[in-house]
Amino acid sequence: METLVKYEVRETIWPEKTFVTKRAKIHFDQLSDFFTKVYGSIYKAFGPTGELANEPPYAIYYSVNEAANEIDLAAAVPVLRFKNPVPGFEKEVVPRMKAVYLTYHGSYENMGDAYAALENYVKENGLLKEWVIEQYLSDPSKEKDPRNWRTNIFFLVK
Repeated sequence: METLVKYEVRETIWPEKTFVTKRAKIHFDQLSDFFTKVYGSIYKAFGPTGELANEPPYAIYYSVNEAANEIDLAAAVPVLRFKNPVPGFEKEVVPRMKAVYLTYHGSYENMGDAYAALENYVKENGLLKEWVIEQYLSDPSKEKDPRNWRTNIFFLVK
């Protein structure tokens, strides 16, 4: 028997955040390798400078092409300030705006129902989705059991 997971979609105000990012268009099956490599390089390049905020990493999703199994996204780490640009990385400022979000528990491959809950909320409330952002509260290299992984999924809306 299939169990339906019910998600509590909440509203909040997303504060303006500045990120150091690395953006790419990649295939879905490359996501894990991309994030592992890029987050490591961001922390290596910016960690010693004192510019990184004490927050978990994020991903900013710009577009998804399901037919091509391709996604345009950025690995993003919040910064306190971005004063020392490093070749290959960019600054991205996500503006203050209304957001709807939920906390998802589980593996990244099974997030479809969580996204559907957010999409339904946006549609039912007449909102327009501007940004899609995930915040990774768990580190899969430290927490091996995907059932214990937690991810905040934000839709920044108008």
